[in-house]
Amino acid sequence: MTENYYDKVHQIIHYMVLYGVLHPFYYLRYKTKIIGRENIPKPPYLIVSNHYSYYDPTIISLASLSPVAYIAKKELFEEKSLLSKIITFLGAIPINREKPAPSTLKIIKKVVSAKWPIGIFIEGTRNQSRETLTKLETGAAFIAKFAGGLPVLPLGIRGGNKPFGSLEVHIGEVIPFDKNLSLEELTLKYGQSIAKLADLELKLS
Repeated sequence: MTENYYDKVHQIIHYMVLYGVLHPFYYLRYKTKIIGRENIPKPPYLIVSNHYSYYDPTIISLASLSPVAYIAKKELFEEKSLLSKIITFLGAIPINREKPAPSTLKIIKKVVSAKWPIGIFIEGTRNQSRETLTKLETGAAFIAKFAGGLPVLPLGIRGGNKPFGSLEVHIGEVIPFDKNLSLEELTLKYGQSIAKLADLELKLS
């Protein structure tokens, strides 16, 4: 029987990690500010953010004060490493970025039914530039549409690159799904909001 990573037990474990590990770590290591928590809606919804480092998923969980099922490239799950075991246990969703498999779509439906937020990064991978947002992938718009029109909660991460330096997470207003827009148009809308929240220039080639 396949384990259900989105049940009440796993939800409790997420909260234990959130308050027992993430809270003390980030508030002791950085000058941490979370701005805009009043914009967080009731789940399910899709969190879409910029992406600097491997810390970002935990930063988003800290900001949202919620268990989050993150979309992650399938290669991370194929290594059978300690990292793959941890992210699997924490409910990460493996995806083939070229062509999402039916198994991935099935998991997304399960997460939505369990009323968990889903997290995804707008560029699809890390961009260590602290000045520009240079690429927008349509994955977030695709998932929002596939899941029945999920609203998007845009989020911008600023700082966090120096210990004891500033780390700010700016949470924007919810962007409702608009069925009249194409995936590309939705993606641009999400990207514009994230760039503003993260204080980045949107500079698409």
